[in-house]
Amino acid sequence: MNRARLPSNIVRCRPLHLVLLAEQMRDSEQAQFLAITGGQTYDPDTAAHALVGAWARSAPYALTVLRDNGSVAAAGGFECLGNGIWQSWMVGTEEGWAEQWRSMTKATRWLMDQVFLNGARRVQTNALASRAKAIEWFERSLGLQPEGVWRGYGANGEDIAHFSRMRGAPWA
Repeated sequence: MNRARLPSNIVRCRPLHLVLLAEQMRDSEQAQFLAITGGQTYDPDTAAHALVGAWARSAPYALTVLRDNGSVAAAGGFECLGNGIWQSWMVGTEEGWAEQWRSMTKATRWLMDQVFLNGARRVQTNALASRAKAIEWFERSLGLQPEGVWRGYGANGEDIAHFSRMRGAPWA
């Protein structure tokens, strides 16, 4: 189990972080948000509302990564779907990912460990199948296993790729 100490730029997630991130969400994440929610155009207020809802269902398993200048780089967490299954969510800025991807990886792996320590048997995530960099990060950095693509599952017919990690799976 990875019990490394978190870097000092990783803090408890707060709703304000999510409101700020909704205003600066990466284009690929906006596209995924619309594919999952069914919206036609991205609205930061709608996204902020959805993100704060995810945060409320995730406590205490939600963290924020800060940039070197103190602004918000990304935030994410895990919410319980029931029966030991936890779904991830994450949002970030282009600049935040470019600058803080290592901290984001450490924070996510730490959160995964915490969720498993507290009874989870499975963590899972999904992404638009077109998000190649996100998928590479899921597999190489987080040790998630691909579970297939749900063709046409998105609101506008987008393909959604699914990934999971089971409790006890060795870190790569």
